[in-house]
Amino acid sequence: MATYYVTKVRKQSVTNKDGSTHEHIIGVVTKIGIFYTNKEVVDSLDENNEWYTEVEKEPKAKINKKGYCPKSDCYHNPYLTTDPDHTTKNNLENLPRG
Repeated sequence: MATYYVTKVRKQSVTNKDGSTHEHIIGVVTKIGIFYTNKEVVDSLDENNEWYTEVEKEPKAKINKKGYCPKSDCYHNPYLTTDPDHTTKNNLENLPRG
């Protein structure tokens, strides 16, 4: 089992059916600078590896897979999320772009 620490994300803007837009995380960048797609992270999670966000002076947040994007009428997958805790600074969607 391996453990990975994510410090940045890559995002892509998508247009909803109603014309509004939102962003999807399409991959993550680890502390050592390696890019992984969402699918690669999910495959790694399925192999019992652990993934966490790493933000200075914040607790690490565990990264999990989720079926689809939580926006209505959006079926982007695989979708990554973090376990909720007392801060949002370590949430995957709040990490800087990289």
